Amino acid sequence: MALNLYKLAFPGILALIVVGTVGFLLAFSYYPEKHVNVNIDGTCYELLDTSNEQHKILRAENEINVKQMQLKMIEYDDASLPIVFSGFKDSVNDFIKQYNIRNIISIQKVSDNATFDKFIVKAILSKNELQKIVNDLTVSDYYPTITVKGSVGLGPNKYISSEEGRTISAESKDFMQNGIKNIVESNVGIKLAECRNI
Repeated sequence: MALNLYKLAFPGILALIVVGTVGFLLAFSYYPEKHVNVNIDGTCYELLDTSNEQHKILRAENEINVKQMQLKMIEYDDASLPIVFSGFKDSVNDFIKQYNIRNIISIQKVSDNATFDKFIVKAILSKNELQKIVNDLTVSDYYPTITVKGSVGLGPNKYISSEEGRTISAESKDFMQNGIKNIVESNVGIKLAECRNI
């Protein structure tokens, strides 16, 4: 009797795994499209479809603007600036070659998993070298996926004061608020939503 139960157990477990996988795939295919909730002057909206895409593009444009503003705050063209960027091995190597990045401080693999070859790189560039990278940035470096160039971030440095940092933050916030208002006013893919902690 016990032998027969074991013979039935394996096909039963296999059937449960198959049914579970099919159920997951069906549920995943019906998962609602991603969206963003925004608050404009106390009224909340859900950005769907086209407006959600416009919001992603707006965020990409904001990232580029922030990097441009940071560079404008730095007076010296030969200032040594700490940067960090990330990506998969081949893309990182291509980026390093394309911009002739020589002063690399560290290269750290994100995971011990041999099949996941993503790296975080820290380097030092002059303002002029970083300006070349920032000048080449486009929305496609952030959307639909971020490239190594889009991942470049300026580290803390002595050339941008706390006050200048607050100015950049305020201008970035204004840029986003104005852009979001324009998206909402277009009334394409906009739905009134319940206000939550946004």
